[in-house]
Amino acid sequence: MNLRRLQSISLVKKFFDTVKYWVSPILKSYSGILFIPYAKAGLALFILTFLDFNVGISGLTAILSAYLFAKFLGFSKNFLSLDYYIYNPLLVGLGIGFLFKFSLLTAIFIIVLSIFTFLLTYTASNVLSYYFKLPVLSIPFVIISVIAYLASYKYSNLFVHYLYHHAADFGSHLPKFWEGFFKSLGAIFFFPYTLPGIVIFIVLLMYSRILAFLSLIGFLLGTTFLGFMSGNFESVYSDIYSFNYILISLALGGVFLIPHPKSYLIALIGVMVSVPVVEASKVFFEHYGIPIFAIPFNTVVLLFVYTLSLLGYRYITYYYRGTPERTLDYFLTYLRRFPYQARAISLPFSGKWTVWQSFDDEWTHKGAWKHALDFVITDEEGRTYRGEGIYLTDYYAFRKPVLSPVDGVVVEVVDGFPDNPPGQADKKNNWGNYVIIYDWRGFYVLICHLAQNSIKVKTGDKVQRGTLLGLCGNSGYSPQPHIHMHVQLYPKAGSPTAPFVIGNFLVENYSLKDFSVPKKGQSIEAFFPDKVLSEKFNLLLDENYEFDVFLNDKKVGEIKLEVKMDTDASFYLTDGTSKIYFGLNNGFFYIYNFEGEDNSFLKKFFIAVSKVPLNLSKPVKWEDSLPLEIVNVGILKPVLRFLGSFYHDAYSVKSTFENKNQLEYTFKIHGTFVKEISGKVKINSKGKFVEKLEINEEGKKWVFQIKLF
Repeated sequence: MNLRRLQSISLVKKFFDTVKYWVSPILKSYSGILFIPYAKAGLALFILTFLDFNVGISGLTAILSAYLFAKFLGFSKNFLSLDYYIYNPLLVGLGIGFLFKFSLLTAIFIIVLSIFTFLLTYTASNVLSYYFKLPVLSIPFVIISVIAYLASYKYSNLFVHYLYHHAADFGSHLPKFWEGFFKSLGAIFFFPYTLPGIVIFIVLLMYSRILAFLSLIGFLLGTTFLGFMSGNFESVYSDIYSFNYILISLALGGVFLIPHPKSYLIALIGVMVSVPVVEASKVFFEHYGIPIFAIPFNTVVLLFVYTLSLLGYRYITYYYRGTPERTLDYFLTYLRRFPYQARAISLPFSGKWTVWQSFDDEWTHKGAWKHALDFVITDEEGRTYRGEGIYLTDYYAFRKPVLSPVDGVVVEVVDGFPDNPPGQADKKNNWGNYVIIYDWRGFYVLICHLAQNSIKVKTGDKVQRGTLLGLCGNSGYSPQPHIHMHVQLYPKAGSPTAPFVIGNFLVENYSLKDFSVPKKGQSIEAFFPDKVLSEKFNLLLDENYEFDVFLNDKKVGEIKLEVKMDTDASFYLTDGTSKIYFGLNNGFFYIYNFEGEDNSFLKKFFIAVSKVPLNLSKPVKWEDSLPLEIVNVGILKPVLRFLGSFYHDAYSVKSTFENKNQLEYTFKIHGTFVKEISGKVKINSKGKFVEKLEINEEGKKWVFQIKLF
């Protein structure tokens, strides 16, 4: 009986998984038009299109045609989950359904054009992304729709099925601004009526307050500007092509740019730029009886995104996470966790040293050379030398090993300058003896004041982190033996410095820092991962970890985690529905981000194992920042996220950790309006990953205990 029940449950689960496999990407294509690719939002919009059955069935025919054609050609599941490949055919289908009655002939016309749209979308998206790093947007829809409208003039049989009447409008009693706003929203789905617009706005408001806000201010600014230019506000609010202002505002203010006051301003400028583009397009295309569709939206957004990308705009979106709020949340968390990760380098020594000068310090680290670090060795009294410090050999740092802080290739070596006597400096040869290394990530590291004739590498040598470069000396502009290190963007010695961080290091109270700049006077020590612990967190593809789940000491379920690899070669743990992405970086195991259901147990793992040092042989403390999405702040979460788009420090979530021994540590989570969460983690002593998680949250005690087989 139990076996039959398990088999029935398995069959039901398989059925629903199959339905989800087919239905989810189709529904996401509906909501993807509004930049919120969620199946539930897509379901609401799918139902909306059937307010006019003719439009709804035409759109569904188009999307099924494109989807089945892609499956026929052999495109993968991951590919088909990218909504923009399918929503362009969907828009074409909705457009034809708005113009023609649905019939067998119309259906064939839709199928042919949907396949054509899919092929064009695939080609254009690859060309634009490869050569220009640009999105395809709805360019294929515009091109195919223009072709369809022009070709239809020659298809007399289609005009037999021409549709003259659509659903009645119920919004004439609203103020003109709101009536125009809702009609423009509805026009995005070929429903230029008030009721569909209200439904669409509600969907926006439910999933993203930022997008709802941007839709309003985009329409307001575009129509106001046009009203002043034309002198007729009455006709402006009735122009359904104002949906272009809405889409531009959404795309620039919250999707392709990270939400920020500057991004909002750019979005509004884009809206104003589009006003004459819309009017000019209408003059030209309507002369031939063709709607302008979304030509202004595509033109303006692509020009802005391309220009800002070339300029290196700080708030370009590189990974859109479904809503502007979630994208902003992870963007801010990433900045807090990994500042200047692209220029994270190691310390150029082993053992304990002291920071003599840090960034923008009081002596020589000024102006163009302010991003630099100087290191000396001090004793318990803070002195850098023994005795009177008369001789170079009295200085603790003199002739100590200097190590490569990066992987790269040596591009220049100077080794012949003598070491200055203590208290003197060579002003003419500022850098003294030095090594310049080109890091494969695209920058140079200068390490100088090395001892005469001590350098062990030569130009062209490949080096790794920890490779011996030479010995600490007192050459160049150096009054006492020390190591000077900075990052620069050009190969010539003394080029202006660039910001960088140290990947990891220990400070005097055994506080472990990562991606940070040590402060002047700090005694710091290089941190090296332990091979045993590194192996425990080196999670390999298809490995499984099964846990029993307890709530307040009562078993409430089980969870099985499996290691999988994504299309971009990143690894993640999944319970079959949700994912947490992880990796080893700079001596730590990190959980980078979460994707999935709000009630997923994987959020607990994110909280407890977000960042684990790969060496716990000493008592250490460390910190981390978490996305707001991971913790529970109730109804305040959408408010904080919306406010965060105007002020990026509006909220933060911090975690602090401290180890008890080599295999166990405790943690606490605190932050803006976050109720404190605490717990402890036991690392698996007999295998990989973790053995036990204990999480105390809002009076509940969660325990995840690994199963032993």
